[in-house]
Amino acid sequence: MSAVVQADLPSLPGLLDRQALRPALAAAADAASASGHALALLTLDLDHFKDYQDRAGEAAARQVLTQLALLLEQLKPPTARLAYLGADEFVLILPDCQLAQATALAERLRERIAAALAQLDQQPPLTATLGVAATPPGRGWSAESLLALADTRMTFAKRRLPPHHNLVWAGALPSDWLGRLGLSAGSWPGL
Repeated sequence: MSAVVQADLPSLPGLLDRQALRPALAAAADAASASGHALALLTLDLDHFKDYQDRAGEAAARQVLTQLALLLEQLKPPTARLAYLGADEFVLILPDCQLAQATALAERLRERIAAALAQLDQQPPLTATLGVAATPPGRGWSAESLLALADTRMTFAKRRLPPHHNLVWAGALPSDWLGRLGLSAGSWPGL
C-alpha cells in the first residue's frame, strides 16, 4: 500500500491519510476476522492544540504535528499502521492486539507525548487524549464500529472525564453514548 499524506504534513514514510485509512483498516479487519485474532485501534487528539496554534502560528503548529507523527512512528509496534486524519487527530491500527495491550501502549504514548511536548513551555500544556477499542470475539463486528468506538471513547474522555485532557479511555460509556453507536454494554471489550 502506498503512503498518502495530506498537504499540511510533510511526506513521512508509512503515514496514511484519512482516505488511505479506510482501505488499510478494512484490510486489517478482514485479516483479523479470518484469523480470529484481535484488532485494536487507538484514536489520538492533542489537547489545547487550537490554543497553541492561535498563539504560536501555523508553522509552529505544523512542526508540532510533524514531531508527533515521527514520535508515534518511532514508538508504535512494527506491525501497526499510523494515520493522520487532519487537524490534530491520529489513528493507530494495531493488528493482533487485545484491549489490555492496546491500553498499555496508549498510556505509554500519552506519557511520552506529554514529555516530548513539555519542552514547548505551553500553558495549558500540549498533551494527548487517546481512545482505545479492540474487537470482540467472533465475527460480529465491523471496522467502522471499531473506529467509531475508539473515537467515541476519546471524545467521552475529553468531554466527561476530569481533567478533560491527558487521558486514555478504554472503559465503559453511558448508555446514551452507546446508543448513538448502536452498541450495547458487554458487546465489545471494555463495555
